[in-house]
Amino acid sequence: MARTTIRTEDITASEVTTAKMAVDPTNASNLSSGSVPTAQLGNVDTAGLEDDIALLGFRVASNGSLAKYNLVDQTVDDFQDASGVDASSSTNEVRDSSGKYYKGETTATPTTTGGTLTTYTDGIEYKVRTFTDTAGDNFVTDIALTADILIIGGGGTGDFASASGGQGGGAGGFKYYNDYTVSAATHAVVVGAGGVASGGGSSPQRQDGNDSSFASLVAFKGNGADGGSGSSYGSQGAGSGSVTPGANQGNAMSGQAGGGAAEAGGTDGSGHGGDGYTEGTSTVYDWTLDDGTTTLFKVNGTTNSYGGGGSGNGQAGGLGGGGSSSAGGGAGGSGSANTGGGGGGGDDGGGGMNRGGHGGSGIVVVRYPSSVASEGANMTLVSTTTAAQAAPTKGDIVLTYTNGAGTTTLDTDLTAEISADGGSTWTALALASEGSTGSHNIATSHDVTISSTITAPYNMAYRIKTLNQSASKTTRIQAVSLGWS
Repeated sequence: MARTTIRTEDITASEVTTAKMAVDPTNASNLSSGSVPTAQLGNVDTAGLEDDIALLGFRVASNGSLAKYNLVDQTVDDFQDASGVDASSSTNEVRDSSGKYYKGETTATPTTTGGTLTTYTDGIEYKVRTFTDTAGDNFVTDIALTADILIIGGGGTGDFASASGGQGGGAGGFKYYNDYTVSAATHAVVVGAGGVASGGGSSPQRQDGNDSSFASLVAFKGNGADGGSGSSYGSQGAGSGSVTPGANQGNAMSGQAGGGAAEAGGTDGSGHGGDGYTEGTSTVYDWTLDDGTTTLFKVNGTTNSYGGGGSGNGQAGGLGGGGSSSAGGGAGGSGSANTGGGGGGGDDGGGGMNRGGHGGSGIVVVRYPSSVASEGANMTLVSTTTAAQAAPTKGDIVLTYTNGAGTTTLDTDLTAEISADGGSTWTALALASEGSTGSHNIATSHDVTISSTITAPYNMAYRIKTLNQSASKTTRIQAVSLGWS
């Protein structure tokens, strides 16, 4: 068995089990001279001490961030790195670098449909499906995945006025989700149409845009009081708030200018529509926004702007697709398609016949990794080999594990084997529970006779398998000590 020296000051009560010193009291020779004669050493159960040495070894490795290391007739590995695992012989094994454990994991490639598909690489490969058709569509995936989702509602129309440059429309709501879980299903996608301005006349032509949505996630229409950017007329000017997930997804109007995704309308003191966000030239579709004046997101590889408010008072439209305002007689400019921009205000030119601009339609974009990893696969974890000093006849194992999900049954969901010939033959070890240390469960097997005939070199290895794994039962291997004699 493993031989080492343990200093009592290194042992704490919470980490060490009671040593099993079972000495036969019926043999009088055990009591003479206060020592155990060599002939009686077979009566000493050292299993508890062996467990303690292994647990102390795990503690030392963890505290020192040590790779796999060897004692006499023993190896200790608590997976501070991957050096102690033979990746070529293991299957489905994935090391969690944060938790320092191995788990069974598989990688699947989702099959999806809907929108327009593009592919790009940013460390890993991503797929992007962009939805621009206001007729409706579906995003379909055959497996669950984690996606980033950007949704922009349809912009509202501008209006006309008897003075130069009528009132601008509010931009569509601007909403994005990072790391959103999308189930394996068909998810309805709606791209909100922009508001349609009618011909001029004495009555206002203001029209809201339409909501855009991905399943239950909604970006509100422009001019809407429930969260889209506000317009500059009536009770529909109340839209305001953050573009992050929540009720409000835009900004309010001011004066004759419609609100945009990044700022309220008229912030420059004129009728300039509130700015939206301009698409960056990066290949990264992360939709991380900064101070509201620039963007760090990418939608479809162009330099479009999104979520700009329509303008009034003869001003240019807001950044983000907002329509410009007409002055001196003319229709307001329309928000650009698939930007959610608000329409600009028209000027009746004294004749009352020039309309405001139409709102721009919205857009929905879904980004997800091309490959999806999921825990819950059966794993085979094989160690690298360690040369024994002499031909071994017996083997021991001490391992710690945790349940990621469900409850692990030893020798059913978790098995262990030992090899003394580098993995050519294996001897099964019956595991027994020895309680826990901290949050880790302890499983051990002692003095198991190695079944095969061993010849030099004596290359020791362990093989651990997790079985019956699924989303509801996951077993994580935290540390392993292998001993022999």
